[in-house]
Amino acid sequence: MTGLVNFDEILQEADGIILARGNLRIDLPPDKVFLFQKAVVYKCNMAGKPAVVTPDNLRPTRSEATDVANVVLDGKIKQTSCLVSGADAILLGAETMWGLYPIETIYIVGKICVEVLIA
Repeated sequence: MTGLVNFDEILQEADGIILARGNLRIDLPPDKVFLFQKAVVYKCNMAGKPAVVTPDNLRPTRSEATDVANVVLDGKIKQTSCLVSGADAILLGAETMWGLYPIETIYIVGKICVEVLIA
């Protein structure tokens, strides 16, 4: 919880932020995680520092696919308009390192990214 409360001070000292959404659920109720994520990414963009979002373990469910699509879509908006929003990267973790479906995970994330970018 200390990191959440002191985020602005941490951002001032950090070169960038990796936002592990799964860990956020430890300190925040589920209905607040997306708001904190958006606020963190926005503050990183305003400070000119990279924001990397790690989605929950990606087994291709609808909600996890939507999470990835939103991160990519926010980044697409960032690149193609005057708006400053969106994460700079998606960091895949456990599922691609030791999960049961590493190849499928990469394939699905790649498909989602392509679909969003051509939309």
